[in-house]
Amino acid sequence: MNQRSKLVFLVAAGAVSVVMLVAVGSVILKSSPLQKSTAGASTAEALSGAKRIVAQLTSLIGPSSRAPSVIGNWPPVEGERFPDLVLPDQNGELVRLSDFEGQLILVEYAAVPCHGCQAFAGGKDCGAFGGYQVQPGLDSIETYAKQFANVRLGEDVVFVQVLLYGNASGPPTAQQVAGWAEHFGMDRENRQIVLQGDSSLLSQEVFDMIPGFHLIDRQFTLRSDSCGHHPKRDLYRDLLPLLGKLASASSN
Repeated sequence: MNQRSKLVFLVAAGAVSVVMLVAVGSVILKSSPLQKSTAGASTAEALSGAKRIVAQLTSLIGPSSRAPSVIGNWPPVEGERFPDLVLPDQNGELVRLSDFEGQLILVEYAAVPCHGCQAFAGGKDCGAFGGYQVQPGLDSIETYAKQFANVRLGEDVVFVQVLLYGNASGPPTAQQVAGWAEHFGMDRENRQIVLQGDSSLLSQEVFDMIPGFHLIDRQFTLRSDSCGHHPKRDLYRDLLPLLGKLASASSN
């Protein structure tokens, strides 16, 4: 729990405690003949004071302790700074994509029911995940990265899969994300990360991006967009060769 969440929890707990104390005090006051005339006023004043304290603290903290999933424009636009994604990974740990700024990042957008996504993830060798199918004739993106860019995902470039859908219409569960990562051998310690998308990311435009890939350069700019069935850039002729070029430039 982060500091902001802890503070919200303490405010809520404090408010409950105040209300409980007021209720108990009210019972005690009402039981005394000498205090019957002032019991109602004392209770109202205490409740009013409690509400003012909670309101003041809430105004300082903000109405919600939940961090936004996206900071910036979504979906991303080629040539512009990439939006910062703040999402849980396969281990349940919150990840900020911008923490990898200064490194090359290959982002893949996937959905569990997508046959092409299953293939790009490694379904040809590992089999399908979740009882779905693997698109035939399609190798893993790891294979294509070696073939067309001469890079190793996770070692030469940060590799991030954003699992956007767990079924045909909704985001994945944490269990699906962890299971997907384990099934396809995504090694978090080797910069192979699976992020759990949520409903705030989903739209028809985002649905049409799947399967898809984005290449982010060291300045955290989206350099190449190869998403959907009619991509702006071809994965094999444009995005992956550019990835290889940027990777080799850094090693020289």
